[in-house]
Amino acid sequence: MTPRDEILSWYRTAALKLINSPSPTSTDAEYIAVNQLLQRQATSLLRIHDAKDTSTHTINQDLLKRRLDDITSISTSKFYAYRYDLLPSHWREIHTDALILTTFHEILTSLTSNTWLEEHVLDHIVELLDRAVITAGGAGILGTKWIEQTLQLLERLSPTDEPDEPPAKKAKLHTEFSSEEPYGRPVLSPQRSCPIHKAWSLTTFERYMNSHPPRPIIFTDLVATWPALTDHPWKSPEYLLSQTFNGRRLIPVEIGRSYVDPNWGQELIPFKDFLSRYITPSKTTGYLAQHDLFTQIPSLRGDISTPDLCWSSVPLHPTDKSKNKEKVDVPRVNAWFGPARTITPLHTDAYHNLLVQVVGTKYVRLYPPWSDMRPRGVEDGVDMSNTSALDVGVLEGWDEGEEGMSEGERESLRAELEGEEYWECILGERDTLLIPMGWWHYVRSLSVSFSVSFWWN
Repeated sequence: MTPRDEILSWYRTAALKLINSPSPTSTDAEYIAVNQLLQRQATSLLRIHDAKDTSTHTINQDLLKRRLDDITSISTSKFYAYRYDLLPSHWREIHTDALILTTFHEILTSLTSNTWLEEHVLDHIVELLDRAVITAGGAGILGTKWIEQTLQLLERLSPTDEPDEPPAKKAKLHTEFSSEEPYGRPVLSPQRSCPIHKAWSLTTFERYMNSHPPRPIIFTDLVATWPALTDHPWKSPEYLLSQTFNGRRLIPVEIGRSYVDPNWGQELIPFKDFLSRYITPSKTTGYLAQHDLFTQIPSLRGDISTPDLCWSSVPLHPTDKSKNKEKVDVPRVNAWFGPARTITPLHTDAYHNLLVQVVGTKYVRLYPPWSDMRPRGVEDGVDMSNTSALDVGVLEGWDEGEEGMSEGERESLRAELEGEEYWECILGERDTLLIPMGWWHYVRSLSVSFSVSFWWN
């Protein structure tokens, strides 16, 4: 079977599955009506697929496209009408299914007279499928696994695989990301530097965690054999592009210095655009921060492994039982990727964290849970109490605040914090930092930096 026939057969089976899915159990009349509309569009797509040529069906394709756009628009509006965790799951399912059927229509249209998909069509299809994963969590009968398998099939339909196609225009990238630290690095205090350890057993670690309130420490030997650090190097732009469908995969990017700044925002962009816009020197800061990249792109998950320490028995929150979360079955894994000067403001998490530095260097400052770090309150309806009102970068003079801060104000705040316990470190590649539950931490990239965090309790 040719790649063209394989992808068409794959989508045909998916459309049939949507058509024959059980009737909704929801009593939401609007959802029931929209779901019926969706199934009618799936039926129309099957008729187009099964027609021997375009003249043997009577489907109005302009109307079909409008109806799919309407369904996508209706489901999108629900993301704004509800807080995300309260959004009824059936609207996430409708959103995913509508985007999948939209890509089916684009594939049918494009492959009518071609054996491969044109670049701009492929770009748009990948964007829509990734939006289903990132925005709707890949909810629905088909789901994230189906989408990942679809993307693997689509890679075989890229025009760059055609022998008569001119070579794809590739961005000029260095073999490795630059290790330069263009803004310098803070000078560490020997008395406040995080202790460094290696060759700890699980028993030694558990004893450390449970015998007294744990402090931050660095391990140098937990991840030495990761493929991301060896034969699948994440410091190589070319490798990362190869694992993101030649950079087509969509990722969420934070725009701006800090998520507490007024001009901060977010956007979804292709990975290749992220590299060209933000990883190279840019006046605008872009940060792939706290994203479950490895569920979205499983090939990258294979380049890392969960440290054994994440399966240890550990204490809960040291000062406030109300901040304890339900125990997680497996550690939560997130990616953090950006250029020098990307920051995560001073904040605290309700999990223990192993922060692994894969590419580049980062500065981290940590204050214990019993310190008064001036937690923020409810802002625009969002509880921001896990984030401090103190801006370490501004206090130290590394950044300008949104409204500026005089040197006298800086000195006053620094003096106020002078007696507080804190620890600090500079993480290099292969280092793993233990951030115990409840510890306030400020993180600053000194160079192009790619980190992975493992949260567990």
